[in-house]
Amino acid sequence: MQNSRQLSVWAKIDKPLFISYLILVFWGYLTIYSSSYQEEFPDFYDLNKEYGKQLLWIGFSLVLGAIILLMEGGFFSFSAYIIYGIVLFLLIGVLFTKPINGARSWFQLGGFSLQPSEFAKLTTSLVLAKYLSSGVKMEDFKTRLIATILMVVPVGVIMLQPDVGTVLVFFSFILVLYREGLSGNFLLFILFAGILGVLTIFLGESASKFMFLGFGLDGETMLAVIVSFIGLLVWLIIKYVILPRFRKRAYILLALAWGGSLGFIYGTNWAFNHVLKEHHRSRIKINLGLIEDRRGDGYNVFQSMSAVGSGGFAGKGYMEGTLSNERYRHVPEQSTDFIFCSLSEEWGFLGSIVLFGVYLFFLIRFILIAERQRSDFTRIFAYCCAAIFFMHFLVNVGMVIGLAPVIGIPLPFFSYGGSSIIAFSMFVFIVLRLDAERKDVLR
Repeated sequence: MQNSRQLSVWAKIDKPLFISYLILVFWGYLTIYSSSYQEEFPDFYDLNKEYGKQLLWIGFSLVLGAIILLMEGGFFSFSAYIIYGIVLFLLIGVLFTKPINGARSWFQLGGFSLQPSEFAKLTTSLVLAKYLSSGVKMEDFKTRLIATILMVVPVGVIMLQPDVGTVLVFFSFILVLYREGLSGNFLLFILFAGILGVLTIFLGESASKFMFLGFGLDGETMLAVIVSFIGLLVWLIIKYVILPRFRKRAYILLALAWGGSLGFIYGTNWAFNHVLKEHHRSRIKINLGLIEDRRGDGYNVFQSMSAVGSGGFAGKGYMEGTLSNERYRHVPEQSTDFIFCSLSEEWGFLGSIVLFGVYLFFLIRFILIAERQRSDFTRIFAYCCAAIFFMHFLVNVGMVIGLAPVIGIPLPFFSYGGSSIIAFSMFVFIVLRLDAERKDVLR
């Protein structure tokens, strides 16, 4: 009976997603082996090295995945809030542990460590899917408020660790809310806020003063003047173009937009200078081209970019890297956050394009699975998976090639780490299990 059930589940799971997952995991392990290889520890399974521990975590992930495939899909919906609460408890508990590299993010278990924030993304995805599939409407303010609270609570605790990279990943849930009916105006608002924030930092940290009507203004004040001038132009348009009966509402919206923009400008400037740590500020300024610090906070980026560039068009060959490996250690953290350097150096531009193609196929497969569901819970959870993997890939690669600040975010299935490989694998296997039951769900 058990064997027939196993065969039934295997016959129903999405083979393309499962195969692409195996390709990424296998390629990732080979890259970790190459980047951290030492001649005195040549065995793939040697627990003295990162590749031995990673192989152990991969094996554990596959066993856990097999268990997930044998479970009833309804378990994940039923227990979503319980699992969410357990992980929140762990997130709070980790704040009382000993700091590692300035952050309280890990529980130490002998020679291994557990990072609860990696599982917070999974549990938040489950609880969002549970809540949004319970018959609520995204148009209702209460729905948007509760969904925001479910996302913000773990974010607030993670910020206390602090773990800026994981916090950034949580913004990907906005894409899921948009798919479920959130107004596109929110996306435009976020885009505008992002542009305004970048301009505030760029102009605010500029060494030069801006002259306006004979006065020397700092960057953020000059930006406030520009925003006010744009607001004046919009006011004139409303006054002479908009019909009188619509003007009052337009004036109110304009006043809110103008006041909110000014508050955001000065709030961003204050937060940048008083909330962020010095190394975070320095990395942002390096990315904006305001400073150059090859031997300080910009060291990792410049080293990683040189390793990526050294791979050329076709790469140097597997295990032939001369910069991003354990022997030379040209790139710090070359087996974790900067592992894309190792891959690019060995496989070059062609190998990087192949990796992008596999990841793109992987993400598209999640979307296709989501769109064919009868179950709202499965659809929303699959979209959460796609959004999280997309954000991880985008930020990690952007960080390595100098297009995003260094914030410490793993490349799924490639970066060394037990918590990340287990959490990412659980995402995949839960989707596979839920999708295998799609035909059993009544329309």
